[in-house]
Parts: sequence; C-alpha cells; structure tokens
Amino acid sequence: MKGDLPCLIATRECISELQATATGRNPLLLEIDERIEEINAKIEQARASNKKSIRLSVLTPGLQALLSPQAITQNGKTRTTGGFLSNILSIFTNPVGIVDKLLSAVGVPLLQSAFGGNEQNQRNAIAISDLQVKSAELQRGRAELAQKIREQVYLAVFDYDDAAREFQIAQEVAKRDAARMQLLEVEYRFGEGNTNSYLNSLNSLDGRKAQTYRAWATLRSRLEKIKLLVLGVDE
Repeated sequence: MKGDLPCLIATRECISELQATATGRNPLLLEIDERIEEINAKIEQARASNKKSIRLSVLTPGLQALLSPQAITQNGKTRTTGGFLSNILSIFTNPVGIVDKLLSAVGVPLLQSAFGGNEQNQRNAIAISDLQVKSAELQRGRAELAQKIREQVYLAVFDYDDAAREFQIAQEVAKRDAARMQLLEVEYRFGEGNTNSYLNSLNSLDGRKAQTYRAWATLRSRLEKIKLLVLGVDE
C-alpha cells in the first residue's frame, strides 16, 4: 500500500525519513540547488577573473616600462637606450634609474590594487557582491520552502494515521453488523422477526458498508497526498 515510500507509520524516525526523502526529491528544491550552484560558480569565476585583472593592471605598466626606451644621463650627456634588452642590462649598469622608472609606472596601479583596484575592478567587485546577495536570498528561500515541506509531511502523516484508525474501526463495526445480519436472515427465514425489522437491519448494514467505503476513500486520499509530498508522484 505504501508503494515506494520508505515507511508509513506515525513515529519520529519514520516522519524524519519521509521528510528527508521529500526535501531530497522535491523538484523545486532541486532547481533552486542548481541555481545556487550556478551562481556560486559564477562568483568563483568572477573572483578569479578580477584577481587576474588586478594583477595585469599592476604588471602591464611595468612591462611597458621595460619595453620602452630609457633615457640615461652619463657625464652630463643624455642618451636613449634601446628597448627590453637594454632595460634589462640597465638593472646592472643603472639600477637606480630603472627602479625609478618601474616604480613610476606601477606605483599608481599598485596603490589602486591595495584599495580594491581600478574602476573596472570595483565594478566587478560590486557584481560579485550582487551575486552573493542573490545566492543568499536563494538559500534563505530554499530553507523556508524545505521547512514548509517538512511541516506538510508531518501533518499529512498524522492525518493518514487518523484516517487509518477510522477505517479500521469502521471495518470492524461493519464486520460485526454483517455477522449480525446473517443471524437475522436465518431467523427471518424461519419465521422469527418481522419484515420491517429485517429491512431496517438490512438498510443499517448498507449504511455501515457505505461508511466503511468512505473511510477507505479518505484513507486512500491521504495516502496519495503523502506520496505526492514525498515522492512527487501520484500512484
């Protein structure tokens, strides 16, 4: 009767297992989890890209300085050296000059990186912050939805338990009425009792059967509700 449900009794262990199954299989929760994973992946990607951008913004001016010609003053005369190789050699021949040139090139970008980077880096940081807010909102919404599902499962299990008891009682009463009716039928055939009394008893038995059927229908309905909540299917 319980189908693919892990259990179907109103105990703490069973309810916890049903709640875990329900939250683990709920399609909306699964979709939210996917969205959270996507956003977190974008956050990590944006962070890595932003760090790379900051490093490039600092290193690029220094590289440009090394590639550009350098003016060297010796014995009161100024001459212009070549490009990259000459600047590398200047580290040994004119270290102060090349260091000054590098510092003048990377100084401002270095300070900008210390305070969060340039405008583009700051825009990236704001975008990352927005993604973090969205992720937090989704996680909060997911927690609220999961709690609501757990509460629904809890109530549905006890509703089913009540319906099961009602059906069991109705079934037992109907069995006793059916047995009593068999005795009345035998007595009626042998001339004991009267027709009105016999028909009233027969109508009473039919009413009891109808009540039992309604109790069974209620039980089935509440069982299907649990299956919908826990398994997401209507069997």
